Parts: sequence; structure tokens; C-alpha cells
Amino acid sequence: MLSSFCAVKPRFAPMMLLGAVLLNTAYGAADAAESAASKVSQSAPETAPTQFNNPIIKSDSKDPTSQQGPLIYTADPAALVHDGTLYLYTTHDEQTAQGKDYRMYDYRLWSSRDLQTWQNHGAVLRYSDFAWARGDAKTGNAYAHHVIARKDQSGNSKFYFYAAVEGGQTGGAFGFSIGVAVGDSPFGPFTDPRGMPLILLEDTAKDKNHSWRNIDPAVFIDDDGRAYLYWGNQQLWWAELEADLVHLKGEKYQLDAKGRMQNRDSSAVHIHKVDRLPNFEEGPHLSKHNGVYYLVYAAGFPESLAYATSTSASGPWQYRGIIMDPLPGTTTIHPALFDFNGQTYLAYHNADLPGGGNYRRSVALDQVFFNPDGSIRPIIRSRKP
Repeated sequence: MLSSFCAVKPRFAPMMLLGAVLLNTAYGAADAAESAASKVSQSAPETAPTQFNNPIIKSDSKDPTSQQGPLIYTADPAALVHDGTLYLYTTHDEQTAQGKDYRMYDYRLWSSRDLQTWQNHGAVLRYSDFAWARGDAKTGNAYAHHVIARKDQSGNSKFYFYAAVEGGQTGGAFGFSIGVAVGDSPFGPFTDPRGMPLILLEDTAKDKNHSWRNIDPAVFIDDDGRAYLYWGNQQLWWAELEADLVHLKGEKYQLDAKGRMQNRDSSAVHIHKVDRLPNFEEGPHLSKHNGVYYLVYAAGFPESLAYATSTSASGPWQYRGIIMDPLPGTTTIHPALFDFNGQTYLAYHNADLPGGGNYRRSVALDQVFFNPDGSIRPIIRSRKP
């Protein structure tokens, strides 16, 4: 969601960066709907749409697609399909038309049972819900994120919200971290069970030195139950998660009297680099379709959408090409590839709303089509049918 600082030019100011990712999994669909989820209609359509009234999020109103209201700028979509509903989590661009930096304080949730009619659930998480995160009147640092669901040992669904925010570094250094918050419902509330970041600057310091390298988290749970965290700017990393989804595999720590982590030891954690993706910039998203693993990511700057495939969630990855060229009005793209009602879709952001631009983006959806060999056809962007 953010790109290289070298293109900072308008991309960054001292307190700026952008993170984002997204990742959807069908693992852990609940058998019983949570009480909050009962607000969403329970009748799913027999067929899914092929064209969209893009951007699908236009106004901060009850019906954000079709109902008039104050414009709202959203970006970095994260798609969670759960119990027949698509929960679409977005960042929230609050910059003025003349602004030259990102102003992002909260994460918004939108839901749909048919991908045409949407409900606005407002903000479900703020950067300040992480006690260690930093922000001010200029920037709230609520950058790209990802949400997944999984059942706990009691059979209850838990929802895991991974977010890139600034703060939490050893010694108070400036830099972006990845945190995780957990809730009992897709609507939250989400709370930080660690009391500290999941990914810190020190975890990737041997590979890169820019302070915004740890952004754009994306989590994937494979068929065997193993969970993987992908992330990065200008470098792609991945690590396996513990079964609780809030610790890295091999991470050691102690707890204080309030249950917060301390004395973290990551020496046994294996963080992997992926170096063979052409022009990798940021925004990785991992999903599985028809038995093939797809890694979609933002490539180059201005960003296009590229992808690679593999027979494993851990690679190796075969580069397959570009599926979307850079978009007018914005230098970034952030993908989320997901299946819904028998079809595959891509969520991303553009700058198509009135007054849109690099710091005032808008979330859109389009259908994804595969060739017989599993390759993805170039995405055809749609507007109002």
C-alpha cells in the first residue's frame, strides 16, 4: 500500500508510511452466527455478480454504494468470507484535497451477502487500540491490515486483525510494526493480546534498513492448519505462526502480571526472504484456488498488480505476469483475491471518486477469470452495470 521511500516525493513525510495487505481464508466458518452478525441478512443469492458499481464504497451512509451521503475515501481492502457473508475491512483516508501525506486513523468494516448491497458498520479498530502505537493530528498511522477467522479449541470462532502501525520499537525508535488484535465477532471489539508488536524492526534489520519495511501483513491458513504471515515493502518476508495465530513459531517470551508479553526472544524464529519476484514493492496477498497457490502483489512504482503461483504456501514461486496496470490518479494498488459463491474476485483501490488521489482512494471489486492452465486473465475493470 505504500511504496518505496525513494518515490517518497510525495509518498512520505517523516511520520508516514503505508502498509497494507490482506488475506482471506475460508478456514473457520462458524456453524452458529454471532449475535452481532445477525444484523446481516441470512439469505445468500444463488449467483454472484460479474460487474460492479465501482467504487463500491462511495459514501459514509447506511448503503455506501447507492445512497447519497458524505464521500468517504477508503483503501487497502481485506476480504473475509465468513458464514456466507463478505466482510470487507478497509483503511480510511482522511486527507484534505490539498494534503500531501496519508492521514489514516481507523479501520472501517463493510459487509454484503451478494456483493451488490452493502452495509456500513463504521470503525471497528483504531490505531490507538494498540497501546504502543503512535500517531498525532497529522497522521494516525492506521495503515494496511488483514483479517482472518478461525475456531478455537471450544469450537467458537475468533477473528484476528493484523495491522501495520508505527511504534512499539525497542528503545522507542521510529519505525513501523505489525500488531495483532483478536475479537469474538467480525465486528469486534478487537483487543491486543500481546501488548507489543508481532513484527519489529529488529526482526528484519539484517535484510533492509528503511523504517517502513514491515508493512502490509497478509495471513494464510493452509488446508493442514498451518498458518503463514507474509509482509514487506521492497522485500517480501514470511514466517510461520503458532496455532494461536498471535505468536511467531519459535517465539519465546515471559508474561507480566497483566498478561502482557515481555523479554521477547525471537532467536528461534525462522523469517524467510523471497527474492525472486520481479519488481516486488509491497502488498502481498496469498490465496488458494483450484489447488494452486496464488501470490498477488504490488509491483514497481507507480504500482501495477503482478502475481506468481506455487504448489506450496511456502513457495518456490513462479512469476506469471501483470494482471492490472497502474491506475490513474493513484500510485498505489492493494490486492485481495477471494472466492465467493463459486466465483473469484479481486478487491483493490483506485482514485475514482470525485476529489480522489494518492491520499484519497476508493475500494473497488472486479471478477477474476482463469485460463485452463491456471493463469489469471488481465482484470477488466467495471463500473456501474
